Parts: sequence; structure tokens; C-alpha cells
Amino acid sequence: MAWEFTVLDFLQTLHGPVQDTFFKTVTHLGDAGIFFILLGFLLLFSRKTREYGIAILSALVMGALLCNVILKPLVARARPCWINEAVQMLVAVPKDYSFPSGHSQAAFATASAVFVRNRRAGIALGILAVLIAFSRLYLYVHFPTDVLVGTAIGICMGALSVYPTRWITQRLEKNRRK
Repeated sequence: MAWEFTVLDFLQTLHGPVQDTFFKTVTHLGDAGIFFILLGFLLLFSRKTREYGIAILSALVMGALLCNVILKPLVARARPCWINEAVQMLVAVPKDYSFPSGHSQAAFATASAVFVRNRRAGIALGILAVLIAFSRLYLYVHFPTDVLVGTAIGICMGALSVYPTRWITQRLEKNRRK
């Protein structure tokens, strides 16, 4: 854990008004996955993008179950800001456990679910995912391993979303033909 505090403490030396405002804004895009959930629902309304919406929502549900329902309570890892209370917090101190990063998981689940179907859009969402994941370190609310594992889970859930998406899409097409 010492190396993780070394990384986090180094990132504290990079703070400034512009960076602080930017990363606070970026991190709030991942709060409770709302941005990604809304994106998924919005994409459901068009037949052209419906598959993307289903993929995003499937990936988010699978990732949330694994990260927030199973792993966070099981591992029960304290957040760095709980351990080192001397750091000036720029966001509200989260009340749930640290491992794995739900923000990172949701952002990468969305990016990879879209990437499987559309590389250009997936890359754009991937850049946003990287910024959100980095913001969690910059804001001292996650350890690097929390973010790495959240990222890995998100990528896996996005890739696995192919299967429920295919199943749901086939059911919708079958019902439409009736």
C-alpha cells in the first residue's frame, strides 16, 4: 500500500485551480453512473443506436452487481482519504468502500461496450473513461489498484455485454415480426 500512497501523494503536487475544476467536473460525470445510464437509455430510442444502448445498460448492470454488490462489501477496503485525513478534499468524502472503483468500472464498461460495435465512438468514450479513472486518483478517493481493477472489470463487462445484447436484440426482432 505504501507505493500507492506515493503515487497519490505525488498527484497532490499537480493541483492547481484549472486542474482542480477540470477533474472535479470530470469525476462528477461518473457519479452513480448516471451519465452512462442516461446515455444508454437515450440510445434505446433510435433503432440505429438501440443495440449500443442495450450493450451499455447490460454492461453497467453486470459491472454494478460485481463491483458494488459483491466486491466492495466483501473486500471492505478503506479509502485513501479515510486513512490520510490531512489531504484537503475537493469533493465530498465518499461513504462506501474503495475497492474496486465504481466510476472506473462504469466508464470503461460503457466505452468497451460501444467499442465492440463502433471503434471511433468507443475510443472517444475510452478517452473520457481514462480521464474519469485518473480523476479518482487525483481527487484522492481511490488507490491505483482500485482504479486498475475497476478498469479491468469494466472492460470485461463491456466485452461480455455482447451476449445479453445479442439475446435481447433477437427477442425484440422476433416480437417485432409477430
